[in-house]
Amino acid sequence: MKHIMLLALLITSFASVAAIYQWTDEQGITHFSDDESKPASAKKIDVKLTPPSISSLTQSLPQEASVALPTVNDTSLPLSISIKAPIDQQTLRSNNGEIIVSATLSSTLQYGSNIRLLIDGVIHSEQIESQFNVLNIPIGTHQLQLQIVNNSGKVIASSELITIYLHRFKAN
Repeated sequence: MKHIMLLALLITSFASVAAIYQWTDEQGITHFSDDESKPASAKKIDVKLTPPSISSLTQSLPQEASVALPTVNDTSLPLSISIKAPIDQQTLRSNNGEIIVSATLSSTLQYGSNIRLLIDGVIHSEQIESQFNVLNIPIGTHQLQLQIVNNSGKVIASSELITIYLHRFKAN
């Protein structure tokens, strides 16, 4: 079926070739055109078109080229994520329980992937930005971890687990 359609396309494309005209202008430049608004000195020329052979148009690709290449997600270098701030064992002071968690990625986040923040082993939020602004965290000791999650929810990279200590400011 594919060969029949290709042959029909070739036949109709060659049947629609317009007449070609040739002329030389007063500067001695030779022109070719299929435009009907040609000068009176233009002569119709016989153009012989040799269509390509069907076998040249339908040749298959070599076996190694016809094999589908894996997607970027399958062959990309291992993606890694780490927590840039806060650092492990850091004491933070905030009366409103605010923590700013910044991530460092080894490469660009793939389309459809998100960064997930876990606080004390519980998913807090997911987003594509590499900085999380978290409010209302209770005072005390907390463990933080970041994960990269693909579009089907699978964790493809995790940061080290860090411990932070959240305290309130003391008033004298």
